[in-house]
Amino acid sequence: MRKSVEDDLKAIGLALDNDVMPSVFDRGVVRPVVSPDDLKLAGQEKADARQRPTRSATRPWERPAGWQGTTGQPRSPHSGTPLVQPGLRSRYTEGVGACRDAYPGLLAFPQERQMWLFAESDLIEGLGRRAAFAIQLPYTTNQPVRAWGFWTTAVSKTWIGPRHTNFPDGSVCAFEPRDQTWLPGGSVTALLDLYCLWAVRHLYLEKYGKWPGRQSVPIAAERLLELGDEEFCGCEHPLGTFARCCKASDQTKTSGADLLDFAMKTRMPPDEVVRFAWNPTSPPGLRGQNTRQT
Repeated sequence: MRKSVEDDLKAIGLALDNDVMPSVFDRGVVRPVVSPDDLKLAGQEKADARQRPTRSATRPWERPAGWQGTTGQPRSPHSGTPLVQPGLRSRYTEGVGACRDAYPGLLAFPQERQMWLFAESDLIEGLGRRAAFAIQLPYTTNQPVRAWGFWTTAVSKTWIGPRHTNFPDGSVCAFEPRDQTWLPGGSVTALLDLYCLWAVRHLYLEKYGKWPGRQSVPIAAERLLELGDEEFCGCEHPLGTFARCCKASDQTKTSGADLLDFAMKTRMPPDEVVRFAWNPTSPPGLRGQNTRQT
């Protein structure tokens, strides 16, 4: 990894750990809004999360900026909601047109009940690979928006996961839906920005072995098996790092059977989505489905 890329990645991780959201620029380039030296000189105090980046990637309502969800619980169907809501279809159609300015090369495949998108992000300039996203936008609030992330080069496509992806289909969990960070019919550009932040967190995890910033991990077995001691705890009311918050109590109350049950669950993108990532000329035939993390 080039030093310039490593420097940007370190600064992004440090900012996220201080509840400061990075900026997302055109082509999905993620940059820190402050430098590591700025944060250190401030005594590692919580920086002003109300700064306005070039494009605001997320506006959480209840939890601090940078909260990363993982539950992927199925949404409760709205009684009487039609299979196709014309308002959603028109908003997504308009949103795709606007999104192409921010994500050149964005591909859209409208269908009767949904729209499929394929977009790529540079993430960090000079990285040497890109992040690609296959996105399913149902035209109804009965079904959740789903996306799958892949590392992509000229000769490879590799699924980004499994951390913060849903069971069983390996779809992206880039924000906590209960916080209303992004709602159906919202900005397509803002949605892609959130996926870029999710991917750059995975890049940081790959390089440094630590998930940067706050995260939502409500299942004790998952915390024990996947969280590092110095990561933010993912419980409902975290008190600092996992080691200082829930680790001891999770170890006490979680049985070996619970750990084995969680470890045996698999997360993997459907074959049709993988095919689409390799050859984004025709979308998958998947209909909206509920996914859940248990």
